[in-house]
Amino acid sequence: MKNVNTKLLAAVILLATCTGSANAQKKKSKVAEKDTVITTVARGASNMMLNASDESSPRFINVGLPEATGGTVVTENGMEVSYDTNALRINQAWRQDGSFVKGESRNLAETAIKLGSVGVSMSTISKRGGDNFSGTFNFKTNSFGMMNGNLSLSGPIKKGWAYAVNAFVNLDPGTTNVNFTRFLDQTQIYKGILTKRYRNGELNIQYKYADSKMINTKMSPYIYRDGKQVDALEGFDIAHGNYLGNSAVWHIKDPLTGEYQDINLMDDTGSKTHMFDIFGNHTFNNGMNLEYNFRYQNAHAGSNSFAYSAITDASNLPDNQRYIYADKNTTQVYAGLVQNTTLQFSRNVPTNTLVGKFELSKKHNKHQWLIGFNTSYYNADKYTNGIFTFMQEVAENPQRVILQKNVDDVWKNAQADEYGQWNYNKSMFYYDGSEYKNAIYATEKWKILPSLTLDLGARFEWHKIDGSWAPNSVRNDVWTDKTYVSGETQKIKKDEFNKSFTATLTWNILKNFGLIGDTYYIEATDGLNAYKTANDPLAKTNVVPYFAGGVFFNSKWVSLISRVSKISRSNLVASGGFNNSSGENTKLSFNYDIKTIGWTTDANITPFKGFQLHLMLTLQNPTMDNFEFDVFGEHYNYNGLPARVTSKTLIEIDPSYQWKKFRIWASARYFSKQSCSYPATLYFPSRWETFAGFDYKHNKHINFSVNVVNLLNQTGAQGRISGTNTAIDPTPYYNTAVAGTYIRPFTVEFKTQIRF
Repeated sequence: MKNVNTKLLAAVILLATCTGSANAQKKKSKVAEKDTVITTVARGASNMMLNASDESSPRFINVGLPEATGGTVVTENGMEVSYDTNALRINQAWRQDGSFVKGESRNLAETAIKLGSVGVSMSTISKRGGDNFSGTFNFKTNSFGMMNGNLSLSGPIKKGWAYAVNAFVNLDPGTTNVNFTRFLDQTQIYKGILTKRYRNGELNIQYKYADSKMINTKMSPYIYRDGKQVDALEGFDIAHGNYLGNSAVWHIKDPLTGEYQDINLMDDTGSKTHMFDIFGNHTFNNGMNLEYNFRYQNAHAGSNSFAYSAITDASNLPDNQRYIYADKNTTQVYAGLVQNTTLQFSRNVPTNTLVGKFELSKKHNKHQWLIGFNTSYYNADKYTNGIFTFMQEVAENPQRVILQKNVDDVWKNAQADEYGQWNYNKSMFYYDGSEYKNAIYATEKWKILPSLTLDLGARFEWHKIDGSWAPNSVRNDVWTDKTYVSGETQKIKKDEFNKSFTATLTWNILKNFGLIGDTYYIEATDGLNAYKTANDPLAKTNVVPYFAGGVFFNSKWVSLISRVSKISRSNLVASGGFNNSSGENTKLSFNYDIKTIGWTTDANITPFKGFQLHLMLTLQNPTMDNFEFDVFGEHYNYNGLPARVTSKTLIEIDPSYQWKKFRIWASARYFSKQSCSYPATLYFPSRWETFAGFDYKHNKHINFSVNVVNLLNQTGAQGRISGTNTAIDPTPYYNTAVAGTYIRPFTVEFKTQIRF
């Protein structure tokens, strides 16, 4: 088992033999009366955060914007897990393990005011020690051989001090039959926390270490029909076949030095993170409460991703051209389908983050107010992302191939070197420098009348960037073999002032029936990671106005909210790869706006004891605006087109029934057809995401559960199709082989939890 920490693996196996599974049952929560997002997300304690796309990451919660424009922010002990998710991905430093006492979600308004981010957020709080010793062991495995376990121990020390420690190990092979590593996700997280309790509050000191190695790309070739279906490619099993090649070792050119060398994707693009937290609270004699949080985080983080563009047919080549395998031990000619591919990589870039936050709050009479201040410093030390192009056969466990031309009866490589690669660092990116943020914010919950409540929020944020980046103009020419950061970089100097305001009015016309209205205005600016491209992103302040109004009804057996909303976000910075019919490809950044009008109805129904049913229906129409750009001498205008990877109709159905020691539950999510290209000419058909589970509470110490992902065993595709950013005419893609992301296959999970 090369590349696997054998000691950790042995420990997990040993623990697994004497333990048993986490109870998937989570606490029931009420439907909130304030916000559609709240009503949905507040059920994060149920099945809401189950992710049908990725086992290790939190689910994206739709707020009317596509994922790239407003995602899910994760906090630990009140502070964001990662300041720059481009340099350090959330799942490299955080997992939903047993080390948290609770997890709850914040809506769009709370996330904007307290964090200065656009989207929703998931808040996790670390377990602390109590007056008695206790322990919990969780173990999870699945039908693909994943081994996931964590051990938590806590107890008292003396004189008001207590401790809690947690060890988490995840060894996940993924769902594809990769032959160059046993596990595509090898993650270890260890943390310990000391707690001092006293009469008026508590103080916590936490240290956390995370070591994560993974390959994140989940793409597959398949036959795209006409938007109504996709079919498996002959000889390739979607979601099961390995499309990542047959080796973790790759020949690269270092983006900083220009030196050629070999790297291992698992070992050299992983991450190691150290995090130190001090947090606590203190209640003053007048009832005022102070919460405080401090964090220092040091990370050496890397990443990797494969990008697949056009698939061509080698059998259609002229007589003076051929493909051979990039294997020095064979001269065999290859005549099948050929995949044009790029590999992007970043190697263990150092980053440092300092965060401080204070919140002072009090509740009295008709008012409940909060005043907060947070400050942050972030530094990225020469963040680089290298890249190169290669071709591979379209097959499971693909080998690289080389295009050759016959010149004067001699076969010579047309582009590639002996490794089958070319265009080293042609569209790499680089940024370096620091960011500073200081913000003050306040919230007020005012009970104007017994039937009328007004929630207000305001945030004022100063955002400064002092750094540098490397556009194409300062890099040496690709043909001189000097594509690395060798020239004068360009300075980044920005001072931005952002302001955000939120207001929610709730009016109980009757005891159980009323009206709600929201209006938000949110501003946010992009950081250093906006410069992860070769051309100037022209980053501007993102402006997010949001308006909503609706009705709510609460009774003994049903809690319901229904509202209409309008939301938009301007000046989005995005980047993507572009290719033309001649085989040229490049990477560009661009700006555009997005907007939508939507209607959401959300209900929790409890008709009889033990049974609960959650239902949600969303109708929306996200479209793009101010989206025009030039590439390869052509002008493209995507104004008014449907936003990529979004559905106009969303449905959620979540029933559960609990009887004595048993609980059975299911979760189904419907997504109508989605555009999988920016020009909205290619579509994936509608799909369901389905989950189900059975929980058994043996006694107060032992729980067992069996969960199923993709219960209906749907096969097919979702997300996007590579190389289609300029696919104005969809017909060339009909009934042809393409590469894209896929639906997680049918998976059975087994969980055990032991408390002692």
